[in-house]
Amino acid sequence: MGVREAAVSDLFYPGDEATLRGVVDRLLSEAKAASGVPKILIAPHAGYPYSGACAAAGYRLVMGRHYRRVLLIGPSHRVGFEGAA
Repeated sequence: MGVREAAVSDLFYPGDEATLRGVVDRLLSEAKAASGVPKILIAPHAGYPYSGACAAAGYRLVMGRHYRRVLLIGPSHRVGFEGAA
């Protein structure tokens, strides 16, 4: 299995790897620290300018933690189908 090429780079997030890493690092470092260990995380997935800070706050809660199982559910924006993906 290969790596999927980015479909919307430079539209909703930086297309340049170094710039993207910098944006993600900044968002995570600026995220307000919360306490507790989440059992579920619901994170937005809009472009970084729109929901990056909110998503980073959630992801900061799980950074450095280890989980036996992760279930990722995401919508299909362009193709209709039945069931789950």
